[in-house]
Formats: sequence, C-alpha cells, structure tokens
Amino acid sequence: MKVDFSAAWKEHERMARAVPPALKATLGGAFTPRVLALRVAHETLSRFPRNDVPTLLDPSCGLGSLLLASIEWACVSRPQWVKAWLQGGKLRGWEVSRELSDGTKRVLEIAGQCLKLQVRPKLVIRDSLEADEREVCDAVIACPPWKDLAGAAAQDIPPAKRAQIARRFGSFTGTPALHTVFTELGGRLIKRDGGRMGVLLPLRVADSPDYAAFRRAMAQLVVPEQILAQGQGVLPGVRDDAGLFILTAGRGDVSGEPWESRADEQEQVYQTSILRHIPLPPTSFGDIGVNTGNSEALLITDKPEQHAQPIRDASDVIAFAMRKPRRFLRTRAGGQTGHYARIAPAASFKQTRIVIKRDAQRPIAAKHNPQAYFRDDLIACFGGPDHDDDFLLGVFNSEYFGRLYRDSFKETRLRAEGRITVEQLRALPVPSRRAAGASYNQIIQLSRELQKCAGKNPRMLAQLDTAVRKAYTGK
Repeated sequence: MKVDFSAAWKEHERMARAVPPALKATLGGAFTPRVLALRVAHETLSRFPRNDVPTLLDPSCGLGSLLLASIEWACVSRPQWVKAWLQGGKLRGWEVSRELSDGTKRVLEIAGQCLKLQVRPKLVIRDSLEADEREVCDAVIACPPWKDLAGAAAQDIPPAKRAQIARRFGSFTGTPALHTVFTELGGRLIKRDGGRMGVLLPLRVADSPDYAAFRRAMAQLVVPEQILAQGQGVLPGVRDDAGLFILTAGRGDVSGEPWESRADEQEQVYQTSILRHIPLPPTSFGDIGVNTGNSEALLITDKPEQHAQPIRDASDVIAFAMRKPRRFLRTRAGGQTGHYARIAPAASFKQTRIVIKRDAQRPIAAKHNPQAYFRDDLIACFGGPDHDDDFLLGVFNSEYFGRLYRDSFKETRLRAEGRITVEQLRALPVPSRRAAGASYNQIIQLSRELQKCAGKNPRMLAQLDTAVRKAYTGK
C-alpha cells in the first residue's frame, strides 16, 4: 500500500529548522533526510521474513526521521508490519531530550493520520547509554551523535560520566566518541539470533587505525555485512564522508583490522574484476576543468553578464543528477600581467558526457546535461567507444564500483586524502557489453530510472548494486 507521508516529513523538517541552537550544538550531527533514512530502512529491514514482525528500535531517535522512514518503507514492502509497529509496541524510540522526543511523537501521530490509524509508539525519554542490555530487539536503526570526545571536546561530558562510559564500553578506550559507544550499544541490544543493525557513521571508522579499538569491541557482538559509502553532504551540516554500516549479530574479527578491506579480500572484488575485465581507453577521462589560478575575481561572477558563460563545480553534482550552474565564467576576460588561469577549449566541455566528483571517498557521477563549463573539482568522462552512457553512469555510481575503487587505491596518499584522479579512473576495469550479458541492459534501465528521481530510490539503488556486481562477477 502506497501512502503519501509528505505531511509528516514537512512537519519533521519544520521542527528540525526550529531546534534551538543550544540544543542543536549538543547533537553532534544532523537529522537524517528522507532519502537517506529510506536507504537505512531498506538495507536493514529487507532481510527479515515478511510474516514475522521485527521489534525495531532507534536508540537516538531525535525527531524520528528513521522511524518515519521505516514506516514509509514498510507500507510498500511489508504492509503487514505497520499496524504491529504503530499499535503493538514493536516500534520503539529512545531520546534523552524531551523536546526532541515530543517531536518524534508529533511526527508519528501525523504519519498515523496519513494511515488513518491511532498510533501508540513506544517512545521513552532516557539516557540510552544507561539502558539495560536485556532490553533486546530484532533490529536497531540509528544515526547517533557524531561527536568526538578527544582533546578540548572531552569537557563536554562530566568526568564521572566519561568514567562510567569507559567502564561499560570497550569502544571508548580508543578514540572516545559518542557515535562509537551508541553503535556498541546497538550491537548489544540486537538479538543474538538474526539481529540486524543499520547505523550511519563516519566512513573512516571502517579502516582508520584510530578506530581499531572500536572494531575490536564490535567484533564481540556483530559482523559487518555491508558498508555502503554515502559520500559528503548527505547529512546537512556534516562535512565527513558518511557510511551506512549494516551489521549482523555474531562474532567478527577481533584483530581490529579494517573492516572493508577484509570484506573486499573475502569477496575478491579487485582480483576478480581485474582478471575478467579491462579499463576504458585512456582517452575516456580527462582533466579539463577550469582552474582559475590567481584570477578568481577576474574570471568568476555571481551574476550573468555579456560574454559570461555558466560554470558548475562539484557542489552542483550528486549521484545521477546535477543542478543548474549558479556562477558564471567570463570567457573573454583579457589576460593581465601577473594573473594566470587554465581554461580548456569550449569544445572539450561540449564533448564531455559524464562528470565525476574529484573530492570524494568514491566516484560520484552525473550526466553532463545541460552542458556548461565546470571547475577542476570535476573530472570529465568522454564515454566509451562500445558503452552506453547510461550504463557507465550506473556503474560509476554503484556501490560495487565504489568498493573496487577503495580497494584498489586504499594505500595511496591521494586515496587517503580523498582525492580521485584521472589516472585512477583510467586503471579501473569496466565490463564490456558482452561480459556484462543480460545485466548490461538492466543497468541501463535502472540508471535511467534513477536519473529521473535524482538517485532517490533506495530499492532501485540496491537493485543497481546487484546488477553491477553480476556484470563484474557473472553471478
């Protein structure tokens, strides 16, 4: 059953904007937007049997975006769950702030009105970090506060409270942070038999040596099933690259080794791909973006002028979509003594089929349409001689290609700085039409559909990842 929850989401957004600055400063992160929240719900909950309603908990529910997204997802994918969640106490949210908890209640009440149901969610105002570990559930979803507590930030929590957290949570002994202890709490609260957790965390916790203690503590509780890079800017106000971590109950690798590189070794992502496929021709990628050098003020303007052409930058690009350019390039600005810049011929920009963000932990690509000049924080892709542009766009934006990139270049200095280079893209293999088989047309179709919705369909994104994996591996 498809239900319009726009009224509930509008109320959530209104309350998020109205949160007092003093309270917002304590959150350490942001409220999860709808599209990302739906992806969390889909990846976490889609493995549960249809006729067995799971108990779902958000231990840091904020204004309830993840709970609302779970209801919206269930209406389409598991309609038999909705009533048990909203009226049977199987949907639970914990929040230390009464103001935010009341906001969650309001959002879920509006969701109930959309469904024409009287809702009775189990919302509790409490400090989740003091929860009894016997309060187990089938699934946990969370976007915990992203707050490091090292250095001066350590003063944000009283010494007695820090000591209490350190005694209880092994993850706090390495890099002390609220997001790690909330994740460890979630790992303790899911059932040992089939429990699942979907949590949004800084992507660096997967492989940074600073988080080895966190990974060791989590290995006593869960095994990482998937780590889905979400890129920068997906959480408003947060600059870190975000990752969606899907964790399942069990015992993992207690060595503290990086999670993702070990997962890639197990699935042989790089080895399988490099043996079966070859890269695109070197001419498929190019560094043609405008570098204004020391002539920014001379070349760039915020307002349209005669002979000024639209110019984009990386902030205009998201996976599968781009917005209209907001700035303009004075293409006829004469050279002045002491000023330098690099501007490629206009024909190069017209030949560009796809643009790829340079400053990211994985490739993020969009069709270059409508065409315009763009800055050097975007890389040009001129297409492949035997590939449909929509196929390439789908591959570039898939999680499989992202993992292939991270595995291939995880040891390089540029990779560590989060900089994608033309040389790296030229080295990555891409399946041919013949090698991809039936997946080729499936990827094209999914890519076109995702372009229509600016990549905002969690179900199709998951289908795309599956299709790209099959194109690479043949299974």
